[in-house]
Amino acid sequence: MEKLRKLISLCMIVRNEEQQLPRCLKSVQGIVDEIIIVDTGSSDRTIEVAEQFGAIVVRAEWEQDFAKARNVGLARAQGEWVLFLDADEMLDAATGSQLREEADHEASGLFLQIWNVVGSSDDERGGTVHPVLRLFRNDQHIRFEGRIHEQIAASILRRWPEAVFRLTDAKIFHYGYRHDIVLEKNKLQRNMELLERAVLEEPNNVFHRYNLGVEFLRAGMPEKALEAFRFVKKQEGFGQLSYAHLVLKYEVRSLLSLHRWAESVDAATKGTAQFADYPDMHHYRSLSLAQNGQLRQAVHAAEKALQLGAAPPQYHTEDGIGTYRTSYMLGRLKEAQLDTQGVIRAYIASLRQHSSLMPPLYRLCRYLRIAGEADRLAAILAAQLACHNEEAVLKVADVIAESGCEQAAIEWVNWHAAQHSDEQRRRLEAWFERIGGVGDEEKGQKTERGLLRDQGQEQEQEPVQTPIGTSGLFSEMCLRADWHLERLQRSNKAVTALRLLLPCEEGWGPRR
Repeated sequence: MEKLRKLISLCMIVRNEEQQLPRCLKSVQGIVDEIIIVDTGSSDRTIEVAEQFGAIVVRAEWEQDFAKARNVGLARAQGEWVLFLDADEMLDAATGSQLREEADHEASGLFLQIWNVVGSSDDERGGTVHPVLRLFRNDQHIRFEGRIHEQIAASILRRWPEAVFRLTDAKIFHYGYRHDIVLEKNKLQRNMELLERAVLEEPNNVFHRYNLGVEFLRAGMPEKALEAFRFVKKQEGFGQLSYAHLVLKYEVRSLLSLHRWAESVDAATKGTAQFADYPDMHHYRSLSLAQNGQLRQAVHAAEKALQLGAAPPQYHTEDGIGTYRTSYMLGRLKEAQLDTQGVIRAYIASLRQHSSLMPPLYRLCRYLRIAGEADRLAAILAAQLACHNEEAVLKVADVIAESGCEQAAIEWVNWHAAQHSDEQRRRLEAWFERIGGVGDEEKGQKTERGLLRDQGQEQEQEPVQTPIGTSGLFSEMCLRADWHLERLQRSNKAVTALRLLLPCEEGWGPRR
């Protein structure tokens, strides 16, 4: 009887991953032909879960070496190709199925798109995106190298100097950088310890130095991160490194964290000269210029990033840079310029680029309210935004109302109610009861009284400043910036201190 062909073997290393592993293994069903899991000492139900999915489980002692552990599984793989994943990853259902077709093409290895989810939920928005070699032809001479951040490409090229690599659209979602998981697994400490050991073993290995810098930056140690990135920059052949663009970007981010604004402008300007088609570099140049008080140049840099759009596939990028996130930052810059039309254009663009986002809508509503133009809000949104169901209409209405523009929220709901059937209209009109609506005229008077009350409180009470170094610094600084911005808008005074209006970072959300 002819032996069934095994096209793809999944190889993994795990330890105490009973919570994450089922999601990962479900995502590869129908794609891989065998699953080989190397367990390095689990004390929970990890092995039982793996065996429920038909995995071959190999027990191995953990020797503080990721490459060595991966190679244990690689030696057992029977497939023509090897796919490697971690337990905190999963193949995207929409694009992962293409891997079997891709594996039949002439290539030695395939790059997949890794989406690093960094928030506190499974929403991939705002994460980082980069191509990584994750699927390669199986060969007994090809093995992983590196104690941490292990690599396979060098081994492939030694085996096949003319190897061909292809870039695919297949996505892998990685949840290991989510804040809660990082804390639970103590990954930062583990990674830094392994990288510091690797640097001692190979002091001139620039890849170890680069990765150590990344861990320092994630751990809130920008001075040490900057030292590592600048060490890499000084090495011969730096420009040929596949991650050179990242070194330059992270150098800028380190300088921003250190509040060394002028240096960050200089570094970002040199970075945009070297990687002119990399929107991330223009985005961070804009932020650096803004922090340095160069508002007009900051706007131009943000517009350049938007002109470029999402980064080309060869670059490691951050979701939203060149699109919704840069548009949002541009809106903040236009607020600082008191450019109402620019504010409207930027925030509407951000909403169009990512329709489920709420920060741009909140900022737009808040700005128009304080600028005394809330009466235009409903008409602007009705002309610019398309809401295809009652749920979306009411979600926008809630944001408008919570921003202190209740009359505009009523106009927004009434406008949409007029476009819908009787049944849909009744559901929309039920919203008035939920917010305690009693008629347009009275609601408008209530809104005006509330706004005057709010303004009086804000004029009398400046938010308390949070001491430097505390976890709430960014949120408190944004609150102070908004308070001062409102005072400037109400008094029509010129903006004289940009840093006051755009503190620390972009204003996208709480610092992680």
